[in-house]
Amino acid sequence: MSPDRQPNSKLRVLWICGLPHQVEQDVLGGVNHGAYAAWSWVMGHLPPPDDVELHIACRTHRSTAAKSFTYKGAHFHLVPVRSRARVLCLFEFDSRFYRKLFRELAPDVVHGWGTEDGYAVTAVKLAPERCLIQVQGCINAYLQRVPLHWMMRLVAWSERRVLRRARHVVAENEYALQSALPWVTTRSTHVVEHPIREEFLTAKPSSGDGKRVVFVGALSERKGIGDALSAFAAGAPPDWQLVLIGDGPPEMTAQVQARAKERDLAGRVTHHARLDALQIVAELQQASVFLLPTRIDTGPTSLKEAMAMGLWPICYDNSGPAHYIRHFGFGAAAKDLDVDALTQALRTAISARTWQEPMQREKIENAIRPLFRRERIWGDLKQVYGLVGSSRRP
Repeated sequence: MSPDRQPNSKLRVLWICGLPHQVEQDVLGGVNHGAYAAWSWVMGHLPPPDDVELHIACRTHRSTAAKSFTYKGAHFHLVPVRSRARVLCLFEFDSRFYRKLFRELAPDVVHGWGTEDGYAVTAVKLAPERCLIQVQGCINAYLQRVPLHWMMRLVAWSERRVLRRARHVVAENEYALQSALPWVTTRSTHVVEHPIREEFLTAKPSSGDGKRVVFVGALSERKGIGDALSAFAAGAPPDWQLVLIGDGPPEMTAQVQARAKERDLAGRVTHHARLDALQIVAELQQASVFLLPTRIDTGPTSLKEAMAMGLWPICYDNSGPAHYIRHFGFGAAAKDLDVDALTQALRTAISARTWQEPMQREKIENAIRPLFRRERIWGDLKQVYGLVGSSRRP
């Protein structure tokens, strides 16, 4: 605990992460401040428990102004980062933009969310003995499975360096932790699940009657958008619909439209570039199957949200998605990167409608939703924070 703090005061935690889309919309009037992702697991943590004073420092565009405000029980701080060559410097200088805020807050623990950007590097630089590094997705593991831009090899190098320097490491599941362990030197490693947004935990689940398949994720080959279209075209009956929720570069959006046309899916595919939580809930309530044939993924939030809404996930047998399908015994994992196997898994699922069996329906409220509830996860997180705050060198 910081020397100027009272023994019975709240645990003061500083998170370093990106600006969530929802915050940009709800607080900043939709004006572009540099939000590039939903950061839905961050939103799922809110509000924090009464005994935690949570500060969230979000990197924003270099042209925006520094600003602080309270939202959903957390204190947000916008931090303009003005370096144009951050990745070329391996994010080593990002911490200078956060240092004034760090000194003012004197947090007990600094939590850097993600090794693929400057967040973890900044946390290590600010508080080497009191920081927790979060593995969001291990870029070095991704490089073994998918082609990435040359700049990502610099990012992978930065990731290896920060994992070697980290004194405390946390991941959302065992798969994520194992993927990072080859580069971790500390023995202080932990698994703490990510929560999902409250909307997906309180809404009525899908009845399982809807003749819809949903894909939620970036329109990219890593997420398997092409394989999803192929499997749906060959494996779903003609009266079924495919709903795509996710953004992508214009050329990929055009490519998806062209592929849908080639597969005679005109009128059966609907695309939404971006929806808020309640809009996604409404789409999931009308669907029965969640299709995400990702090449590699740590633990897609969209998968967790879909499972919590009762959709039957069909994914490739790899990485994080297969971990959750096996954990709950809910869904189907097709042979890795085999489109024919993916197609057959979809065809079999639609024919059997296993998701409507009473035993499977019970898992929604008794197993899936409880794992992703904010209150339970904060209990685990506070235990780790207590260790980080009290330990100097594990």
